Amino acid sequence: NGKSWEQPITIAAYPGDTVFITPPSGHAFFWVQDGQAKYLIIDGFIIDGQHSALHGFKFSNNSRYIRVQNTEIKHAKLSGIMVSICSGCSNPELAPHDTYHEFINLNVHHNGGNVHDHGFYITTSHNLVEFSEFHHNTGNGGKFYHGNLSGVANYNIARNNKFYDNSTSGQWSCGLILSSGEANMAYKNIAYGNFAGFCILYRTNNSRLYNNLAYDNAFYGIYVGMNTTNKSFVENNTVYHNNGHGIFVGDNATNTKVSNNISYLNELQNITLQTQEGTTVSNNLTSNPLFINGPGNDFRLNPESPAIDKGEILNLISEDFQGTARPLGAGYDIGAYEIFPEADSTPPLTPRNLVAR
Repeated sequence: NGKSWEQPITIAAYPGDTVFITPPSGHAFFWVQDGQAKYLIIDGFIIDGQHSALHGFKFSNNSRYIRVQNTEIKHAKLSGIMVSICSGCSNPELAPHDTYHEFINLNVHHNGGNVHDHGFYITTSHNLVEFSEFHHNTGNGGKFYHGNLSGVANYNIARNNKFYDNSTSGQWSCGLILSSGEANMAYKNIAYGNFAGFCILYRTNNSRLYNNLAYDNAFYGIYVGMNTTNKSFVENNTVYHNNGHGIFVGDNATNTKVSNNISYLNELQNITLQTQEGTTVSNNLTSNPLFINGPGNDFRLNPESPAIDKGEILNLISEDFQGTARPLGAGYDIGAYEIFPEADSTPPLTPRNLVAR
């Protein structure tokens, strides 16, 4: 084990080499279950499960502080990445579940055999997934989720990722799911080509979706639902041209806040509220937002856009999808993008009455 992130152990592909790993049938490349603080960095591999290895990585039994980066994970029999609380323990709700793993710059694709298998499947707390792509997995692109417990998958973050063309089983699934705990959040992500883009559901409280792009999904752009889902925040997202609902809140979800979103040109309804309680909807735009090029998936705003300066001030969101500070004008711009101020194109006056010294 390493001693800290300043003194880690690193296992990496040799610089300049391409290293393929084919884990044995029924196993994983790294299967860590010793319950220790590892401070371990795994860097730069191509892992091919050949549809027989169970996972690319599995971390369980409170093994903590593992960073996987710059790695491709494909063709696992089950989920590409699996992080579980414990294996076979009788009281998982009492087991430690703060694992602090990091998954950075990964390409996770074509994993699983049915809708229960995913790009990543994380059931624990305080994990980070960023700058990665999850695509063509049979179930969800990724999820923070436990099958029957609440309060175990807490404070997880997914940011700057792409979730696309998942749901290859053809069944109900999402690009990304936030579930089973407190204050999970996803921001600056892109979801397209899934059954649903982003989902908040099952035994969750204070989950947040903001500054995300959800477009061209098969049915939902953003879905918030189930009677154990409470106090979700859907803010400053751009939701465009999904083949069903843009933003859907229903199935007995409670106390959802939907604000500052652009939801436009979705097939059924742009914002749908069904069988829910306590939802507040404010400062959203469902008419033409005047994107730079919506059909070309450029969702930045034209200077004439009706979304500019029309959003609610949200102190917890200090920048937009591309890192521009919010607000730049009198108010937040609606949607994932804050427009840059127009440059002053007026030419300077010709100097007159110059005096040489």
